[in-house]
Amino acid sequence: MFHRHLNKTIFFLCSTLCITTAQAIDVTIPNLPSGYEFTASILYLKPGADNLGWAVVTDFLPITTPTWHVQTIKPGYQFGFNLGTRYIFPNSGTDVQLNWSHLNTHDASNVAVDPSTRPTRQWISPFSQTGTAPEGGEVTGIAALKIANAKLSFNYDVVNLDVGKFIDFGSNMRTRFFSGVSGVRIKEKLRSTFQGLPLPILSFDNTSSYTGIGPRLGFNNSFNMYNHFSLICQLAGSVLAGNMQPAEYKFKGSSTDLLAVGISVNNEEVGSSNVTQIVPSLDAKIGVNYNYDVSPTSSLTFELGYMGAVYVNPLSSYETNTNVLALDSGSLSSSTIKHTQSNFSVGGPYFTANWRF
Repeated sequence: MFHRHLNKTIFFLCSTLCITTAQAIDVTIPNLPSGYEFTASILYLKPGADNLGWAVVTDFLPITTPTWHVQTIKPGYQFGFNLGTRYIFPNSGTDVQLNWSHLNTHDASNVAVDPSTRPTRQWISPFSQTGTAPEGGEVTGIAALKIANAKLSFNYDVVNLDVGKFIDFGSNMRTRFFSGVSGVRIKEKLRSTFQGLPLPILSFDNTSSYTGIGPRLGFNNSFNMYNHFSLICQLAGSVLAGNMQPAEYKFKGSSTDLLAVGISVNNEEVGSSNVTQIVPSLDAKIGVNYNYDVSPTSSLTFELGYMGAVYVNPLSSYETNTNVLALDSGSLSSSTIKHTQSNFSVGGPYFTANWRF
């Protein structure tokens, strides 16, 4: 994905910026003015995961060369925010910082068989129900599914608390080394519906979440460029331990053989208890800021840049893998269950305003 490539570029630039010239430079601890800071950021982020395929369009003709087209939701950029506060201790070059980032996204996708050209040779189904060509050409079970839609949502919250130490490398670069604690909550919900004309109807609900906390270590570089403008680069890593709730694969099917007395609805589910999961993560940002001194003890800073974060396998699910009963009865019988894991990432531009007093 595009924003993942940008995330890798940020990591590389941050590491490169940390290694300055080989010539001798003065290394000092700055005497920063003590006081408080408040920060507010507007985030425009795009979430990503490895498990966003949700449907398959099956074209079984000609019989000797069938094709399957996977349908995948592609999340877009959506707005979030970051709020933070910091206190700088007097005569120490040390500070303590707390911030909270939040993102809540919603995306959708839909697909339909073209009724004018391929109503009898195509159907749309979830991965585990792609099925085979209907015998004798009859349109029943999976072959009757012609319309599908999906809704995807992500909830992402991260809180970081750390203590930092400032070091000046010469007169142009200031680095803040920090360590602390990071806590994260990630939730993914994918709901899909598959419908015949007019029946059968299948609906699936997959929701996976992760909540973890762990140590965080990193650095932030500020390189003075020209006339109050600076290049900012940050790189940090965390190792989180917490509870992962695999997706509960919920299936609801309606039958078509009982129309004389009404529609029969069947509810089935693959459930799992939560498990302990260790999740490594990396986050980074690169940007340009402008500092304006309001008074000797007060200043405003504005920053514009790009940020990204990657979490390794915080999401998972257990799903039916191969089903052995036709759907005409509104029921499924699975011969195998599969376990899937997924990374999670966010990336995009941000704008920050900071007030120190």
